[in-house]
Amino acid sequence: MKHGRMGLLLGALMLLVSACAIETKEEARQRLNGGTGSGTTGTADAAACPEAGKLTSIQFYVPSEKENSFTIIDVVSGKPVCKVPVSEAPSTVIFSSTMREAYVANMTSSTVSIINTQTLKVVKEVPVGPMPHGMALSPDNRTLYVAAVADQFIYMVDTKEGKEAGTLDLGPGAKTNYLALFGNRLYVSDHENSKVYAINLKTKQVELTINTGSVPRAVKLSDDGKTLYVPTAKGKSLEIYNADSGALLSKVESLEGATDVAVTEDQSLALVTGLEGNTVHFIDLKTNKIVKTLTGLSGARHIAFNRQQSKAYVTLSGSDEIAVIDTATQEVVDRIKVGATPHGIQLKALPGIGGSC
Repeated sequence: MKHGRMGLLLGALMLLVSACAIETKEEARQRLNGGTGSGTTGTADAAACPEAGKLTSIQFYVPSEKENSFTIIDVVSGKPVCKVPVSEAPSTVIFSSTMREAYVANMTSSTVSIINTQTLKVVKEVPVGPMPHGMALSPDNRTLYVAAVADQFIYMVDTKEGKEAGTLDLGPGAKTNYLALFGNRLYVSDHENSKVYAINLKTKQVELTINTGSVPRAVKLSDDGKTLYVPTAKGKSLEIYNADSGALLSKVESLEGATDVAVTEDQSLALVTGLEGNTVHFIDLKTNKIVKTLTGLSGARHIAFNRQQSKAYVTLSGSDEIAVIDTATQEVVDRIKVGATPHGIQLKALPGIGGSC
């Protein structure tokens, strides 16, 4: 069955995704849910986080792989205010446009947790493919696209029904990692085969394949959907493409372990994390030159701006912290302790609500 295909690929996958146990979708379903797909619910200690569920609160959600939970950080105070238990080895999180729901990909469990952000309860645990990682949500909040590192499929989750609603097939030998969505195009990084695929969501077919540097990780799009940014870990570069045609526009090199990228709205500045390099690079996108490098950031993995882009927040998977970077001075101004091995990071803020702190 396609959902359970693991075969001889485990060795290679373990080299790329260290310290992650892999199991099939069916094994995860049996172990977690007894085959029902209903899942168990996790609940935060409400007495310990009385303010965390306010819809208007401006927060970061940070999954902790080794604690099977995510930490909620209040942006204004810069303090952790709550931890919410989820399933095994949570990696990334995204929100609905209303900020009423959060979706957490749990790698070892092969599930996605659907969180009510007001009650801080897991309302549904949805089995998907092996080692779910990157996610993207349709503009109508109805379809969640989930990349599964251990196979060739993108899993579609019907968020209203809380169940899988089919797959998108990238073809034999493909691997999925991170996603970026604009209009009817879904971009998928393939870390093993050094490619990025563009899927037409109307036809559900791959309509463009981009050959990238070695081990592309996160993929990001400019706000207008015209430019695709691809950090490549072994290629040690940030590659910038025309999102429509796949043509390489420019390339910034000497970025060891390039992992994730955050780009300012005016596309003048990019910040690139380096997991193996323990770095964050500031890149002037007008000259494609590195203008500053911050070092000593152990396991610098994922990055997100606050609403005003005055600060960038970076998960440090090697030190169990979030580094807070002032984008004007280009210096680390704070470190926030979170759960063990923080992975992704995502801002929860309603449109029109501030978040400049």
